[in-house]
Amino acid sequence: MFLSASKCQIKNGEFSVQCDFSVEIGNHLSLFGPSGSGKSSVLLGLAGFLPIINGDLVYDDKSISKIEPKDRPFDLLFQENNLFPHLTVSRNILLGLGAKAKMDLQNSHIVNEILDLVGLYKERNRLPQDISGGQRSRAAIARSLIRKKPILLLDEPFAALDFELKNEILALLLRITRKDNLSIILVSHDPRDVQYLGGDVILFSENGQTDFYKNKRFWSKFSYKLHS
Repeated sequence: MFLSASKCQIKNGEFSVQCDFSVEIGNHLSLFGPSGSGKSSVLLGLAGFLPIINGDLVYDDKSISKIEPKDRPFDLLFQENNLFPHLTVSRNILLGLGAKAKMDLQNSHIVNEILDLVGLYKERNRLPQDISGGQRSRAAIARSLIRKKPILLLDEPFAALDFELKNEILALLLRITRKDNLSIILVSHDPRDVQYLGGDVILFSENGQTDFYKNKRFWSKFSYKLHS
């Protein structure tokens, strides 16, 4: 099963960016480049929050360019965790099942399973302000995972974390995605994130141009520049 973008042109106000790529579900893709180059615009276009004005986006051999965001195979995790401060960790995660979801026996079991998966079961009854930044990131990940979408779109959600903690969260995500055969599409301007995630890379330039590289080809061509 693949997600493919064929000459997809995504419009964000007066700015537009085009991308071409194909990624097999279970593999990962990084959108890498300087701030303002269109990385987040591509992510929002994939998710359906910005229009694809040319080209086509295909998932499982079907065009998804025109369908509603809720019907696309993505869950989008923004830079801010967007946890509700008045709700406990458990209740925040429950929202991933829908705004009207109740904490009945079945949903409580589902929430507790995902809490165990991300290492937050002991914090389930605490409020977001009473847990650490890394734990808030884990709670946001749990809310995304509970929706059971095959592709996670990450718009630099761990930018506020230090390097070691960010790697810890990425390692958790990689373990989960390997277990459940999920894909990550990650926006980053930090080559360390891209290298840690692995997978293929779309390289963005400041003029809205993009180039798609398979993992090995990208690092063989650019590694010396990125680490100089």
